[in-house]
Amino acid sequence: MYKKSSLDKNIFRGEKMKKRLKLKPFVLPTLYIMLIVSIMMLSISTLYKPKPKEQKDLNTTEEEVFDTIIPVVNVEDVYVKAPFSGDNIEETIGYYNYLADKDSQEKSIIKYDKTYLQNTGITYSSENEFNIVSILDGEVTKIYSNDILGNVIEITHDNNLISVYQMVNSIKVKEGDKVQIGQTIATSGTSKISTKGHNLHFEIIKDGTNKDPKTIIGINTKDL
Repeated sequence: MYKKSSLDKNIFRGEKMKKRLKLKPFVLPTLYIMLIVSIMMLSISTLYKPKPKEQKDLNTTEEEVFDTIIPVVNVEDVYVKAPFSGDNIEETIGYYNYLADKDSQEKSIIKYDKTYLQNTGITYSSENEFNIVSILDGEVTKIYSNDILGNVIEITHDNNLISVYQMVNSIKVKEGDKVQIGQTIATSGTSKISTKGHNLHFEIIKDGTNKDPKTIIGINTKDL
């Protein structure tokens, strides 16, 4: 009987090991597929990885905020203007105030044809002709002639305010005209109750009532 040698035994053992190490046919394709899937998953995770948030420059942000702020428009303060322009113009007859002292009341009386009238405005006079101007923006609502007061211009303003200019000449506006504050509307003139030289009798009507022009002239329109 043939007896295996040690060489034969080694060959036999090697063939047996090869059989053990031999992979089954489906193993390699499976490994390839798993490798491909792993690579794809790694690529996808890298592609969709969120980018780190950029830290904004605080100085730049502050500048952007200030650039987008809408500036507040400051409405310019408007003050009621005196009804005339020129030099050496004086108040000759003041507004009659029921609460004033007797001396002031006597100086505020208009004398005409043996009649004494309480002055509802202020009379300004000058030796020279002077310009009459609108005290505020407004609209010329009336122009007429009065037997006693001469030519009269009435201008309606905001805040239920009407300014009345009497004893005027050389009228430069007409009814319906829009006028601006300080605009010349006429020149000084005379009337049957004139005091001396060139005159302007000026009245202010607020909310339907005559007011002392001194309490209105020079104040801010916001306070009317």
